[in-house]
Amino acid sequence: MNTSSTGDFLKDFNEAFFKGKRDFIEQHVSDDVEWIMVGAMPLKGRQALVDAAFGMEDYTQMEFEIDTIITEGREGVVKGVMTSKGGNERERRYCYCDFYEWQGEGEPKITKMTSFVVETK
Repeated sequence: MNTSSTGDFLKDFNEAFFKGKRDFIEQHVSDDVEWIMVGAMPLKGRQALVDAAFGMEDYTQMEFEIDTIITEGREGVVKGVMTSKGGNERERRYCYCDFYEWQGEGEPKITKMTSFVVETK
C-alpha cells in the first residue's frame, strides 16, 4: 500500500477493521502492538489484536462513517460512528474515537491503539 499521507493511511487502516481485511491489519501493526480498549483489559501483540478484532463477527458487519482524521508526527486520531445492522435486535449506534501511534515512514506500522467507544441512544 502506498498512501499519499498518514491521514489516508489511518482511513485505510480503519476501513480494514470494518471490512474484515485481516491481511492489511496484520501487515500494518508491529509485532508488539498494544491495543487499549478503554474499560477492558489491554491486548498486547499482533496475534492478540487480530484475534480480538476478527473474532467478533458482528464487528466486521457494522456500517461505519469517519467524521474526523487528525495526524501530527507519528500520532493520529480517527473519530466516527459505527452502526450495527440490527438483525434480530434493534439497530445500535456507537461513537468511537481511536488514537494511534506508529513507527516508520511510507509503510507505517501501528505500535499502539487506544479506543474509546460509547453507545448513543
